[in-house]
Amino acid sequence: MCSSKNTVRMLDKKFNIKECIDDAVLMDICGALQEIRYGSVQLHIQDGKIIQIDKVNKIRMR
Repeated sequence: MCSSKNTVRMLDKKFNIKECIDDAVLMDICGALQEIRYGSVQLHIQDGKIIQIDKVNKIRMR
């Protein structure tokens, strides 16, 4: 699994996202994505800015 910094670099290179999203928010999003195996990460946006990040971690029963 790649580190959060590497993920941010990859996303910025592909989508040029650093122009519109703060580095700290990007690190929070990447951290949330890396912490879950099954589930979802949801961004709440108000007035064009990310105001909240929700992480839902699901446990799969086999």
